[in-house]
Amino acid sequence: MWRTEFALIAFAVGVGVAQLSPALPSRFVCIALLVASLAASALLWCRERLRSTSLVVIVALLLGASFSLWRAELRMSDQLPALWEGRDIELIGVIDDLPNADANGIRFAFDVEKVITADAVVPKRIALGWYKPSIKELQGEPLPALRPGERWQFTVRLKRPHGYANPAGFDVEAWLLENNLRATGSVRGDEPNRRLAANAGRIADQVDRLRDRLRKRMRAALEDRRYAGVLIALAMGDQRAISEKDWALFNATGVSHLLSISGAHVTLFAGWIAWCVFALWRRSPTLIAYLPAQKAAAISAALIAVAYALLAGFAVPAQRTCFMLLTAAAALMLNRALSPWLILLWSLVVVLAIDPWAVLAVGFWFSFCAVAMLLYVTVGRVGERPWWQSALVTQAAVTVGLAPLALALFQQVSLVGPLANAVAIPLVTLVVVPITLLWIVFPVDLFLHAAHGLIAGLALGLEWLVSLPFPVWNQHAPPWWAVILSMLGALLMLAPRGAPMRWLGALWCVPLFVVAPLRPPLGEFEMTVLDIGQGTSVVVRTATRTLVYDTGPKWTDNTDAGARLIVPYLRASGSSRIDGLVVSHLDIDHSGGANALLRSTPISWMLTSVFAEADIVKTAAEKRVPVYGCEAGQRWMWDDVRFEIVHPQAESYAVAKLKTNDRSCVVKVTGKGASALLTADIEAQSEAALVERYGAGLRADALLVPHHGSTTSSTPDFIDAVAPKVALINAGYRNRFGHPRDSVLSRYADRNIPLLRTDLHGAIALSSHDQFATPAKWREARHRYWVDQPDRSDARPIEW
Repeated sequence: MWRTEFALIAFAVGVGVAQLSPALPSRFVCIALLVASLAASALLWCRERLRSTSLVVIVALLLGASFSLWRAELRMSDQLPALWEGRDIELIGVIDDLPNADANGIRFAFDVEKVITADAVVPKRIALGWYKPSIKELQGEPLPALRPGERWQFTVRLKRPHGYANPAGFDVEAWLLENNLRATGSVRGDEPNRRLAANAGRIADQVDRLRDRLRKRMRAALEDRRYAGVLIALAMGDQRAISEKDWALFNATGVSHLLSISGAHVTLFAGWIAWCVFALWRRSPTLIAYLPAQKAAAISAALIAVAYALLAGFAVPAQRTCFMLLTAAAALMLNRALSPWLILLWSLVVVLAIDPWAVLAVGFWFSFCAVAMLLYVTVGRVGERPWWQSALVTQAAVTVGLAPLALALFQQVSLVGPLANAVAIPLVTLVVVPITLLWIVFPVDLFLHAAHGLIAGLALGLEWLVSLPFPVWNQHAPPWWAVILSMLGALLMLAPRGAPMRWLGALWCVPLFVVAPLRPPLGEFEMTVLDIGQGTSVVVRTATRTLVYDTGPKWTDNTDAGARLIVPYLRASGSSRIDGLVVSHLDIDHSGGANALLRSTPISWMLTSVFAEADIVKTAAEKRVPVYGCEAGQRWMWDDVRFEIVHPQAESYAVAKLKTNDRSCVVKVTGKGASALLTADIEAQSEAALVERYGAGLRADALLVPHHGSTTSSTPDFIDAVAPKVALINAGYRNRFGHPRDSVLSRYADRNIPLLRTDLHGAIALSSHDQFATPAKWREARHRYWVDQPDRSDARPIEW
């Protein structure tokens, strides 16, 4: 009786496992595997005597895997050749999604219809940004307003999908793959770009054009109210207007799932429509004779759910709800009874058949796992509970069941989440969302103002919860086997009353919390050069301490490397606090993430060369973090590892004309097995001073190449004095400065010094225990077919 369920699960597992492939087979192999799987499926369908459960599961597993590999090969074959990276290309196409505008420019998806530039090869769908001019005289000129469905002719420069590659970081390349954005780039503002048609006439664009009109109306009605972005997200699924600060609040209180078009919102809205249709339909004998009221209500609910989901951007949670309602409606029309589990599984298979890359999205896992936990604690349970008890049980099931998943993906769980959701779920689902949707039908601004007031009141309550002691549990990233074991433990703990040894489930959850990443032994250290683009950030860990050297760039007023990249890495690696923060100098690509670290992470002290008037020094004072000036001769010992500041000299602070680069804090780290020299942006003048002052004392096994490989640094005398066994370069992929320069690279190559680069290798982890002999390069360690492995050998040189 469970054969269908097992087959559906096997198909889904096959799709998911295929997405873990380190490489894809050829198209011929993919098609051959798919044809063979389809033939085996057809044979089982025709020959009932062959349909053993085990054989059905095997065939379904192979069918899912081969289908997923075939789709992946098709998508990956649509790529930008390295030869065409960074070159001007003229295109004609259609704006294919809601454009996202901010103070710096507009970002949007672009469906390429025609490539005008001769011989250029461009993927079908790309992500573009049209940014405001950097020339001061032109900065006041506004960019044209863009709308979905418009046909434009652009001159663009593109690059292959390439994101930051760090352990525990957001996988930009997976997100681009899932959204079928096969290249990224920018519109050339100094070239003629023109609108060819206000409406390309494609049917698919009309929904986005409607969403765009509604978004503009909502923005106009709400003006500059703080939570306007929340209401836009609830109405049409566009979450990009929610600020980073508000996201932090919603995540800390565990209510962020309510800020998307969740299954509960779609189900509730569809349920209201179904109730209305049922109530009216049953009053008409003519209509009942044509179609029973129950079936009419089910069809109406399914259609309304699809319409609402399309309006909301058709994200995975909305897809799941739509397909569940469509499956239930189809079963009702065919007079067949389907279990809720079977409806969920059919929905899962349909979602993956349409989009095999959905398994790469966090929302996919939380959406389906949450519904599965709800079904687990409700379907088939004997006895009735009071409504309040049922609410407590379902909330506990979702909280306990999804906690392992949250710790695996985000390394944090909200401890105040159950209390916050007890208020937020009914308020948002039963009041805010209906009022917001009512405004769409009857555009009276009073509705939106009332909904905004309710969200603002909810936010005040959430801020109070966050102010309580220990509102969030933060920890290291657990190993995969501990996550699976704890999820099984959660199922055991939530098993029906009377199930034997339910207490064992709690024991199975223990490894989730206690099995932490190993730290170096006494006298040794590990060093991770993070991939943060054009900038610098290095994390040094000893047996019990953590040092962060520089904090990477700040990209916009709301986003920086500290919050986006460094904090997630520290949390995942088990570093709950920063024992020492060194901000080498004030350049934005080195200090940009410092404020985020100071506000989000406990820090023992900060060492820097910036002056007291700097914003990061003021933030440190607010957080009561001691700040010390960086001076040569400062030393400290952590776990038998010596740290020493070798630059700048104390008297350099009196030299007003000295460049900030030449006042960079230079740190030498020495363990039992090896040493490393971290140099920030020092230039030739500082290098010469260091060689004169220390001579052979500069020698180190690993060198962070000064100034990202600029020609201002890495003088031959300095390289010879340090004599590193490996050189490390922090640089952004295809950065506008051309770092690292070929002439600098050749100086290291001439001395047979291996070079590792974050733009090519991702984050680089080294251990002094083996004298940095086996560095771990995250792009290689990731082992996924979509991870970009840049090869500059066939790439065209960047034009500057």
